Amino acid sequence: MPSTSLRSVRIPTLLLAIIIAIVTSCGPSPELRRQMAELEDAAAQTDDLLIEVANLGRFIADINAELSDVSLAEAGLHVATESPIQASRESVLVKIRHLNNKVADTEKQLAQSRQRIQSLTLQSDTLELLLSQTITSYERTLENQRITIDALNQRVILLEELNVQLAASVDTLSTELHDLKIETNTVYYAIGTKEQLLDRGIVEKTGGARFLFIFGKRGETLVPARQLDPGVFTAVDKERMTTIELPDSTSEYEIASRHSLDHISAGAVENGKIQGSSIRIVSPHDFWKNSRFLIVVQKS
Repeated sequence: MPSTSLRSVRIPTLLLAIIIAIVTSCGPSPELRRQMAELEDAAAQTDDLLIEVANLGRFIADINAELSDVSLAEAGLHVATESPIQASRESVLVKIRHLNNKVADTEKQLAQSRQRIQSLTLQSDTLELLLSQTITSYERTLENQRITIDALNQRVILLEELNVQLAASVDTLSTELHDLKIETNTVYYAIGTKEQLLDRGIVEKTGGARFLFIFGKRGETLVPARQLDPGVFTAVDKERMTTIELPDSTSEYEIASRHSLDHISAGAVENGKIQGSSIRIVSPHDFWKNSRFLIVVQKS
């Protein structure tokens, strides 16, 4: 951008003042006075134009500084759904719109200044060329600023699109995580006599030895069936349901599934037998880690 000081371009104005003083002291003719007045008016307009162009330069420099701030702020944006980030994007959009308006206003002022330069009879061809080159340089700077603003605008739009996609993904993940937590925390229990549990396909007999002329086996034990149907169990949340009520507090109970008695509290636990009105699970994580299916056999 051309950089000529106001001191160098104001020499014709000073010279004009000296000429006017000399001619006035000699008693100029009316025609000469008219010409001198026009020349003085042109010099004043030239001074105003120089100040106007200088102000435009400062205005464009201010836009550059603001544009740099917006670029730095935009570079710090991250795609997210949190409200502070959303507020940052809104702030950047407001600044971009503000800069767009300032660039548009400056372009109008540059066009007006160029017209004034073309219509004004300047005292120096060099000054006219200097001002025209300065305006041209300003126009190029504004064009670059416009390109930068458009790029920032596109970047913010892209961030908004990515944010919408990410928000949808977060919602999906949250739903999946919620469903997974429910599935992980869901456990099942069944309580009944040996016959009831056998009829429902929850347990099956294993082990034992046959004796002569005796039907049945001695030493049979009940174990969980190979395929357990959750539909014949009662489903509960292991973190919320830590107490399981027993149907008859006078009966004895045994656990046929692979759950340790070390992590429960009942009315009485002796030799693997449970008595009382309920089973209270004191450590849900440890109690349910071996199996999600608790099978309690009620003794006759």
